[in-house]
Amino acid sequence: MTGMTLDELKETMTTHDEIEFSYCGEMYDFQKDPAESSRIKISVWRCGDNPECVYSIKIYDGDPFVDDLINAKIFPDGKSIVEGESDIDVEFFT
Repeated sequence: MTGMTLDELKETMTTHDEIEFSYCGEMYDFQKDPAESSRIKISVWRCGDNPECVYSIKIYDGDPFVDDLINAKIFPDGKSIVEGESDIDVEFFT
């Protein structure tokens, strides 16, 4: 992974609302948005001409989610963030 380590990415997912990263040349966007009843919507989108949500979950504020997300098979080749770590480039977070 370039741009940050896996541990830094996990921490950034808990403290920031958006992270843009690429995997094997494709752009992805991690988003954390408020939902109804003190819940938060966590989603990851594959960007491009036809954006596709590859991961989505609603949690209560403060619930752990990072380990489930980084181990979910979100990439087209069936890999997770953990498995594809060497091919990920974190480009932006806010």
